[in-house]
Amino acid sequence: MDILGAVHKTILAIVVVCVCWIFVQFHVEAAELNTKLPADQDAVFAVPVTVDIPSQPLAAALNQLGKSTNLNIAFPSDLVLGKTSPAVKGRMSRKEALQRILANSGLAAKIDEGNAYIEKASSGDKNIQLDQISVRAKRSYDVGPLPGLGLTKEEIPGNVQSITAREIKESHSLSIADLMNSKLQSVSVNDYQGNPFQMDVNYRGFTASPQLGTAQGISVFLDGIRVNEPFGDVVNWDMIPMNALSSLDIFPGSNPIFGLGTLGGALTMRTKSGFDGKSLDAEVLAGSYGRKQLQISAGGNNGVIAGFASGNFFLEDGWRDNSPSKVNQVFGKAEWQNERARLGLSMLYAGNKLTGNGLLPEQMAAENRSQVYTSPDESKNDLLQFQLSGIWDVSDTFNISGMVYHRNSKRKSRSTDVNNDFEGYATDRATGRQVLAGFQDINKDGLPDYNNVAYNVAADINGNPLDKNGNVCFDPNDPCINNLAIGTDFGTRALDAFGNPLAAQAEVAPANDGFGNPVVPGNILNWTYDPRQSPFEFTASTQPGVFNGALSDQFYQFALGVWKRKALDAITSSTVDPQAYGGLHPSNGFTANQFKPNPNSNSIQGANYTDAVGFYHELAILDVANLAILDPSYRQLFVGGVPYGVAVLQPSPTVPGDFIPIARDGGQADIYTGTRGVNPGYIDGTPTALITNTQIDQIGTGGSLQLNWNLDQHKFMVGGAINKADASYKSAEYLGLLDSKRNGAAAPDQLGYEFYARDKDHAISLNDFKGDSITKSLYASETWAPTKNLSITAAARYNYTTISNLLAVNRSSSAGAGTFFNILDAFTLCTDTNNNGVVEGTECPTGIPTENLISPIGNEDFRNRSLVGDARETFHYRSFNPALGATWQATEALNIYSNWNRGARTPTVIELGCALDDTLIPVEGALVNGEQVYQERSIVQRRNCNLPSTMAGDPYLKQVRSETFEVGARGSWTRYIEWNASVYRTDLQDDIYFVSVAPSRSFFQNIGDTRRQGIEMGFKGKIGKASFGLNYALTDATFQSAFRLDSPYNSSAGTVIPDPTNLAGNDYKVIDGKLVYVSDYQKIKVKSGNRMPGIPLHNLNANFSYELTDKWVVGLNAVTHSSAFVRGNENNKHKAGPVPPTIALCNLFDPNTGTTTQVACEVPHANYRGGKTPGYTVFNFQTSYKLSPEWTFGLLINNLFDKKYASAGRLGLNAFSPSINGAIGTSGFNYNSTEWEGASFLGLGAPRSAYVTLTYQFKPDESFD
Repeated sequence: MDILGAVHKTILAIVVVCVCWIFVQFHVEAAELNTKLPADQDAVFAVPVTVDIPSQPLAAALNQLGKSTNLNIAFPSDLVLGKTSPAVKGRMSRKEALQRILANSGLAAKIDEGNAYIEKASSGDKNIQLDQISVRAKRSYDVGPLPGLGLTKEEIPGNVQSITAREIKESHSLSIADLMNSKLQSVSVNDYQGNPFQMDVNYRGFTASPQLGTAQGISVFLDGIRVNEPFGDVVNWDMIPMNALSSLDIFPGSNPIFGLGTLGGALTMRTKSGFDGKSLDAEVLAGSYGRKQLQISAGGNNGVIAGFASGNFFLEDGWRDNSPSKVNQVFGKAEWQNERARLGLSMLYAGNKLTGNGLLPEQMAAENRSQVYTSPDESKNDLLQFQLSGIWDVSDTFNISGMVYHRNSKRKSRSTDVNNDFEGYATDRATGRQVLAGFQDINKDGLPDYNNVAYNVAADINGNPLDKNGNVCFDPNDPCINNLAIGTDFGTRALDAFGNPLAAQAEVAPANDGFGNPVVPGNILNWTYDPRQSPFEFTASTQPGVFNGALSDQFYQFALGVWKRKALDAITSSTVDPQAYGGLHPSNGFTANQFKPNPNSNSIQGANYTDAVGFYHELAILDVANLAILDPSYRQLFVGGVPYGVAVLQPSPTVPGDFIPIARDGGQADIYTGTRGVNPGYIDGTPTALITNTQIDQIGTGGSLQLNWNLDQHKFMVGGAINKADASYKSAEYLGLLDSKRNGAAAPDQLGYEFYARDKDHAISLNDFKGDSITKSLYASETWAPTKNLSITAAARYNYTTISNLLAVNRSSSAGAGTFFNILDAFTLCTDTNNNGVVEGTECPTGIPTENLISPIGNEDFRNRSLVGDARETFHYRSFNPALGATWQATEALNIYSNWNRGARTPTVIELGCALDDTLIPVEGALVNGEQVYQERSIVQRRNCNLPSTMAGDPYLKQVRSETFEVGARGSWTRYIEWNASVYRTDLQDDIYFVSVAPSRSFFQNIGDTRRQGIEMGFKGKIGKASFGLNYALTDATFQSAFRLDSPYNSSAGTVIPDPTNLAGNDYKVIDGKLVYVSDYQKIKVKSGNRMPGIPLHNLNANFSYELTDKWVVGLNAVTHSSAFVRGNENNKHKAGPVPPTIALCNLFDPNTGTTTQVACEVPHANYRGGKTPGYTVFNFQTSYKLSPEWTFGLLINNLFDKKYASAGRLGLNAFSPSINGAIGTSGFNYNSTEWEGASFLGLGAPRSAYVTLTYQFKPDESFD
């Protein structure tokens, strides 16, 4: 049984038991004390506080509670007159403290917008007018990853934005990304993956993304645990249980308190607690595209022990073809507390299977937005996380908080992409035909049958064989042939008829070596072979011990190995298996032991061995068995003299009577004219799909400790943290075929037999990776209030990080799976299948036998694609990041703030593993006027990344430094309307970007400076029965340094392919006295001021709701984003329209001379489309109706007006473009790549969808009794 599956079921069982227990406890205790706030209240009432209120008049107790906890409590003085509260002491939530104070008072608390109003419990008037005595409420924010230091928003010098548990629930948002996009300022999303749980979240131009290769700039915390994964700092939004959240806050800027990676902001989320009060919530959602969701949570406590559990179970078919997803999230928390301390143990499990079929070319989107480009693209994410946390109130002003955690996450993904690299020539499987020369193997020993001819007969001076009488005997019919003088040892004379050494046996000079020197000193005895055993006889010998005569075991194993690798050995300069061993034989100067099959000539060239007594044996390989019946129509395709396969040929259009191979890609150059793009290509056996399997395992452990002082004028904390992470990465890719729905799958029996990577078992594993990191941190923060209206904050953090990587890199990472070929073995073996004792030609195999395909994988000299050994590198990073800010409460309704801070982000393990090594090394064969040309090591040695499929290299990257300035103001226009406005700028030094420096060669590289700056403003409030909010942000994200970037589908990219062996003046530059090879081919030049892709300049969201009755509420949400550049258009210069041809080098064949010359030729391209995603506005509608205090019915309509829009894009070529010359397969694949149209591949927004919800919330009474 699958271990994770078993864990999943066990956890679900535990959660069900816990929920049932809490449910029972809830209902039992509900009858005992019915003085409860509604279960779903503002997070302000859920924040734990330390309370010490003696028994006293109720009015005094309420005032003391309000002042000590920053809680706004309004009540009429005559209502509390004469009432006394009980003593309340200990650490608890504000809600529980209010419950205890009002116990047995006969009064109830009404909650509105986070304020508490006290009234008679029996009153049914929900609009009662009170003679209020109020203490103004100010929500306390935990500044930093851990709780314990509480600051109000007015004391924080930044535009902190918050979403409460109630807002999360009422939004019905599917993911954190969707929620933030609709509620917060300066937020936009990019749906590159095509799944609502896998969207990029952009905040102030910085990104938190689940996609490897995306530069991350936002730290994300759940209960103080940084959930950015160690491998790439990615954030898996599908692993965060939204119905377990009590609050969500986003802190802007490079606040150092939140640690490394906080360049643009920190997102902190807190989970619910059983001490928040007794609760039971459940919601069922169902609707469009097969979406179904169950959310359930329950919590409760007995004053000392509390429990909370939640589950979120989601599945849908998806609005696009073949895009189902399944999400299972389970969260549980058990806590204990006394008057001074609280301890909690929590567990989070997520087991999700997500399908995100990626981007769609705009041409295809115009036809049918629900189709996919290729599929499937599946990710299976599993998480098991444990956390132990606690807080101890040492005194009323000093507490200690801390936590330790263990986090184990796994990600398995399978992605299907178009195979762009399908060059080569069409081959024929020759089914039912005999096309390979077959040698007989009647004894089935794995070697061709042979005659074993021994040179062990004594010979005279002329080499004639002698009998035991010393007479010449060379006639096989002469009776003397039965009396030959056969030796027993090469160095000892044969014996005569009387048993004496044969005097007639001659002594001769030994053979010479290649330098004319004798192989051995002195003379040697002369030996020859039995005349009846001619080494030139290629039929089975009848002589005993000759036909398949015994070989030494050493030579047999050697010959068998050579035979198996004969095709591969024929093309390598240094062989893996030697074709000969031992010294030269003194009788003839030949290598003592050799076995040399020659696939180029369908023969065995040299087969001999030396036996144990020194005699030379020549093996005469028998003739080809099927020579007479070989299919004469086949032609073998030779490349460099090596048979690569049985080629499919077509008549030459220019040379009558000649035949030429058919290119699989019709865009390849015609071998006679050099013209490209005029041929159809070839469908049969051509791989159209590239399938990649990736597995990432990550384990994170760590802890932190924080000391907090909450004094009247000083709020000070100091803390430390240590975080350790281990990650491993494995990835492999193989070829397949796309079907009529563009689903990719392995099809080894349908692919051309020359393709090695034909299925999962033959996948190309380009790089394996392991890495670990450890970060140790110390931090402190002080907020000083010298006056009642002024707060000054200073903070700092010191980080020390060590990253260690272990990579097995491969220079073949620049070559795709389609370039790893099996080499056709020109001949095979035929066995006696009918058991008649004879091997006949008809018994030879037909077609292309799999066992005759020789894989080049593992051969160090095959096209320089050698694996290099594991490389370990260790890096150390240090950073000290300060912050300074101030807030001024100018009036009761106006708060002004300003801040400056610095942050840092160390390179992630994947960025270091994929970093560019710019060490200059010589380029072989590249000279300018006789002077050597140099290039970066990573490029020369072909070490590159092709995420998510490959990784390579391991040089140093600088850590990213950020500096943020912000000025803003906030306040209220009335008691019910709040507003804010701010301006900011964040500058980054040594930013890291995924840069391509050559086709299919990409690296992470420090690109210099970048900038994000902007304006934020908004307001929200409530007037009567209407609630509303409006947020606007201008986000300007730009590059501030110039650099080159590979962007082959950008219309402004370079179009000339230079020849490194024949460089012109613009192909190199001088660096440190060295000529450095450069090329602008397929590259763009990014300049300072160019805007970053994927970040809209203008962003707006608006929310409005209205209470039609006390039971019926309707709401409308609008999200607006302006246009944005797509990836690949970083220089902002890409334009739609015709594209100039690429100037390439083509090989032209001259049939008259049989020679090939290289000339410049033009590669045509189809027209390109634009390089932006248009701006858009999407409206979402929702309404809810209370069927009873517990039950609520809801309706959601997303994308109310069915707006067709895209939130993300990148430049690319559409392989399913219409044809002029190209052949079109069943999938729509065009086999002429020059006809592929340029396109913006778009991340499409979902069409209109509708969902109904039914919600249960245990709420016997909305007020205290």
